[in-house]
Order: sequence, then structure tokens, then C-alpha cells
Amino acid sequence: MVNTAKKFSELLTVFVACAVISASAIAQDKIEEHPGFVDFSRLSGLGGAEPTVQISLKTPLLNMVTNLLKQEDEQAADFVSKLMRVNVSVFESDALDVDEIADSMAVLARDLDAQGWERVVRIREEEDHVDIYFRLSTDADLIYGVAIMAASDDETVLVNIVGDISVEDLGALARRFDIDELSDIEIDVDTDL
Repeated sequence: MVNTAKKFSELLTVFVACAVISASAIAQDKIEEHPGFVDFSRLSGLGGAEPTVQISLKTPLLNMVTNLLKQEDEQAADFVSKLMRVNVSVFESDALDVDEIADSMAVLARDLDAQGWERVVRIREEEDHVDIYFRLSTDADLIYGVAIMAASDDETVLVNIVGDISVEDLGALARRFDIDELSDIEIDVDTDL
């Protein structure tokens, strides 16, 4: 009887492990289907370079951050609780072909335009190539995603924030952390199209 219980326990452990792995795989598939997700792996010019900074916050860690923030700032905690993924990659440009990256970013930007993303910032200067996009719900009440692509002679930065964020949350976050670039952005979408 003890051996049967032990085998059952081992079988149950394997079953639970498989279920957790399957749930993680399903969650990964779902994030890629979310309208706010951007696949930056399509960019050329990175040449397999390793980022000097890479941040990847997924739902479990974001939930932990939410719980920690609740004690200090309920508004910031509410904002973070609506996020599903935060990806940040920073590459040193001296190891990259910045012109090729900028060209590739322009192609991705056209794809985002075609998919219904709203470009809120575009900078084209000698050394800088920056695009900031929001993916909005049909009624423009929610921001499903933020995509930031910036290439310069110093570094290339790629950011994708995925979630269901209200415009008010974004404004509150900008005011809370004194981010003028976000507080100055006006989202004006013609929903009659």
C-alpha cells in the first residue's frame, strides 16, 4: 500500500508539473495574440547581438510588484495590476548597424500603422530615429499596448508594454513619476472611421 501511495504521489507530481508547463506555454501563446504585443525579433540589423540591458516582466512578477506597491501607492499599484508584460531591451549601437536597424524599424512602423496602432511620437533627426506607438481599443478608452523603438549612434532601445491600461492610468502614472513626454501626449482618435 505504501508503494502504491508513493507511485500515486509521484504520478500526481508529474501531472501537476506538466499542467504548470502547459499553462505557461498557453499563457505565452496568448500574450503573442494580445493586440498590444509587438514582436521585435523581426528587426534586422541586431545581428544576434546581446542586449546590454534586458527587462522582461511577466504576469506573476507584475502581480508581486502590484502587491508591494499597494502599501506605498495604491494608484501605481492599480496601474501595474493591469499590465500583462513589460519588455525592455537596450543594445549598444557601436556593435550594430544603426542604419539597417533604422530601416528595419521603419518597416515595422509601417506594419504597426497598418495594424491600427496610433503613432504618437516620431523623431527623425541626423542621429535619432524614434517611434512611439499606442494600440488603442476601438472606443479609445483602453491602451492595449505601448511600443517604443529608438535608434541612435549610442544605443538602440526597444520597449513593449502589454496590458489593458486606461488613458487616465497613463496620465496618473506620468504625473506620479513626472514623465513629461507621456503627460503631454494627447490621444485623439477618430472613432467614426
